[in-house]
Amino acid sequence: MSELTISLKTLTPLWTGGVDQTCDRLHETGLIGSLRWWYEALVRGLGGYVCDPTSDDQCRFDSKAYAAAKSSGSSIADAIREGTRGLCAVCYLFGCTGWARLFRLRAEDVPTTNLHFCTTLAMSKSWLARVFAGSSQGIGSVRVPYGDIKLAFSTRGHDEPSSRGQFALALRLAAEYGGVGARLQHGFGQVSLQLPSELRIGLGGEIKRLHEQFAKLRSSGADIDTPFNLQNFVGLTYSVAATAFIDFARPNSVVGTNPGSANYVPCVFDLRYKGVGKWGMRQWLKQHGWRESDDPEKLEELDRLLGPRSQWGPKEREKKIDERRRTASRVFFGMPYRERASDSHYTLRMWAFWHHDLASRLPNLQALTDLCQEYVGYVFDKAAKVQSVASGREILSKFKDETQ
Repeated sequence: MSELTISLKTLTPLWTGGVDQTCDRLHETGLIGSLRWWYEALVRGLGGYVCDPTSDDQCRFDSKAYAAAKSSGSSIADAIREGTRGLCAVCYLFGCTGWARLFRLRAEDVPTTNLHFCTTLAMSKSWLARVFAGSSQGIGSVRVPYGDIKLAFSTRGHDEPSSRGQFALALRLAAEYGGVGARLQHGFGQVSLQLPSELRIGLGGEIKRLHEQFAKLRSSGADIDTPFNLQNFVGLTYSVAATAFIDFARPNSVVGTNPGSANYVPCVFDLRYKGVGKWGMRQWLKQHGWRESDDPEKLEELDRLLGPRSQWGPKEREKKIDERRRTASRVFFGMPYRERASDSHYTLRMWAFWHHDLASRLPNLQALTDLCQEYVGYVFDKAAKVQSVASGREILSKFKDETQ
C-alpha cells in the first residue's frame, strides 16, 4: 500500500529520546516503543500471552520451520505461518529476532519548541536540568517536538489488513487514554489524532481479529508478573481552573526557556513527587503513612506505587537504588493543557495500573481509583471537576462495540 499520512496535534510536547538521552529530534523508534507498550497492555487485558523481549524466553522467528515448509512446496504465506507460530501477538506486529515489524513509521513535518519545566521547589531545578538536558545541563538550548506533526505510515506488505488495523488499535488506545513517546510519567506525549480514512477502522473488528490471532500464535511461556495489563487500568480526566496553577506562572518557577505561548503547564514533577504546600502525591502519601524504603535493595509500598527514588541522602552518605530494584511508576500524570490560549480551564489527564503487590494498601482497582480521586480533590479542592473515569474493562467494552 502507499504511504498514509497521520496528523498529530500535540497537546503536550513529545519526548522520544536521542543522544545522551536528550530529545534532539523526533525518533520514530521512541514512538513505536510506546505503542508497543500500550499494545502489550491491551493483549494482556484480552487474555493473550506477551513475552519478555529482554529475557532468554523472548520470541524468535522459526527460520527452520519456514525453510522446511518452503522445501516441502508450501506457499510463501503458509511458510511464514509456520515460522511465526512461536511469536506472541505483540512480536508478530512489532517484530523480534528474525522477524521485521509489520509496518513502517516515518516522521515528516516536526515543529519544535523550547523545553521548559515549572516547579515550586528551587532544589528540583538542577535535577530537572540534569535528567532532561543530559550531562551538559544546558536545558535552555534543548528543543522538543510540539505542534502539528505529520507521520507517514505504510505496511510491510505481509498481512496488510491486520498490520493496518492493529496499529490503529494501539495508536487509538495510547492517544485517547495516555500518551505516545517516552517519559509519559513526566507528562509528555499527549496528542489528538487526525487519521486517514484507511485507519479510521471499527475497533470491534480489530479486537475480534486479535482474539483469532491468539489461536494461531504463541500462547504460553515464562510468567511475567507485571501491572501493565488493561484489566488493571483506570484513566481519569479532569477540567481544572487555570487559577489553580498560579504557583507555576511566576518567573522564578521556570526551568529552561519558556516559549511564552505554551498552552500547557509542565509541572508534573510537583504533581507526582513534591512541591511547596499541597503539591506532590508522593509527599501527600508519606503524610498518610505510606512507607518509602531507605534500603537500596528493598522496595516499600510507596516505591511500588510511584517508583523508587534513584538516590537519596547527603553526598557523603548517599544511597542509590539497586538497578535490579528499579520499577516504573504505576501512576501517571499528563501535563495540564488547554486547547486554546483563551480557555479558562486546563485538562488534566491521569492514569494508573493496579497490581496485587499493592493489596495491603489498595485491595483492588477501585481502591486505586479512589486514591487518585482523593489526591486530585486534595491538591485542587473545588478547582477540579471530573470529566471522565474509565476502567480498562470499560475501554475494552467500548472498543468491542465500535463498528466504524
